[in-house]
Amino acid sequence: MELQEAVCMLERGYCLWVGGGLTRKAAASHADVPMWPQVTQEMESAAGLQASCKEDFPTRLERCFNALGESEFESFLRERYYTELSEALLSQAGDCVEDEDFVPDNARALAALGQLANPIVSFNIEPLSSVLLARPAGPVRILFQLPRAKPYYTWGEPGGRFQRLVYHPHGLATIATVMTSGQYEANKQTLAFRLAIHAAFGNTLVIVGMSLEDDYLRQQIQEFRRSLGNIYWFNSQFQEQQAMWARQQDITTVQADWSDFWKLWCALPIDIARSDLCVAWYLAVSEAADEIEGRSLVSLERSLLGRPRADAESNTGKPGEARLISGREPRAIALAVGKRMRDARIPLPILGKTYVPGVTT
Repeated sequence: MELQEAVCMLERGYCLWVGGGLTRKAAASHADVPMWPQVTQEMESAAGLQASCKEDFPTRLERCFNALGESEFESFLRERYYTELSEALLSQAGDCVEDEDFVPDNARALAALGQLANPIVSFNIEPLSSVLLARPAGPVRILFQLPRAKPYYTWGEPGGRFQRLVYHPHGLATIATVMTSGQYEANKQTLAFRLAIHAAFGNTLVIVGMSLEDDYLRQQIQEFRRSLGNIYWFNSQFQEQQAMWARQQDITTVQADWSDFWKLWCALPIDIARSDLCVAWYLAVSEAADEIEGRSLVSLERSLLGRPRADAESNTGKPGEARLISGREPRAIALAVGKRMRDARIPLPILGKTYVPGVTT
């Protein structure tokens, strides 16, 4: 189907699945966002392992996890998918904070895609693209939960207004992730890991920025296809095997260059409140500054776990190692964005986080 025809079919809303392509859009070429093949190869190189292209990515990452250990494995993912993205957002914020419109175009494009989406399922392990995607439509809750001794986390603004849900079945790089075959096996029967397909029941499903190379997700679609509405899969290219599988599952593939895709969304007559768009941008930039300064979740974890400050900060950002963004302090950039909001008489949002490190059974 042609791009414009497909987008016109979505005006009544849809369940949205997003992947690494959304993180790349949020980074806007200010950071290298690796896809499955690249991050797996990087991890294997760091672990001193030989690549085995005949195996799937979760299996290869499982070997990396065992070779590197949990701490180094998680730190690697956090740096590549969250810390570097945080730097990219701060760089963009610093570049445009003095402009008449201090919100960059790529943030507006993400907002347009998310405006009619509910619920949203992000297979990314960073929350920043989720904030930019969902928050311009109003208050949002970002959440995930892993079973038994794993953590529970929810992120949102307190208040009585409707809050759009964004699920992260692969977890978050700041807390815990589901990336390896062992982690998939441990989580595949839980609501947290099956919710992606449950969220689309009886609804139009839109897939953006994903290659669907994950065998488990394809199996879920095949198993529950009759319970889903129309499925539109947007991608810049489809391998013959992918296209054949999509036809078998009655999935409409929409091939388009990503620049054309985002240009079309930006041109649609979608009403986005300026105040909500600015709030989304401020929240993302503020969270990015926390990460670069080594404070993301630190005070919350300290209070819950009773850890001393140094121990708590060992798992966040690069504590003790200052990172300047084009010569500027990260917090100074976030404060400058906050000042632009106050000048525009847009109230600064209050953010609430609930983090439970683990529940034993």
